[in-house]
Amino acid sequence: MSQRTSHLNRLKEHRNRRGLTQIELAKISGVGRATIAGLEASDPTKGSQRGAYRSTVEKLAKALKVKPHELEGE
Repeated sequence: MSQRTSHLNRLKEHRNRRGLTQIELAKISGVGRATIAGLEASDPTKGSQRGAYRSTVEKLAKALKVKPHELEGE
């Protein structure tokens, strides 16, 4: 079973740089828009940060043309 491990603190930043909406990123990546919205809305300062599955990170990174680790971080 896959485990949620990655926190995508920079997902929205990279999506905005590419000029994509959540819906457009969902279509390109194959990741649901609700999942993308949830990952972007996570707030680590409130302890509510949601991790992403590795496969999800890889799909989003490929769609955004970045390396998976570039979506993580502060």
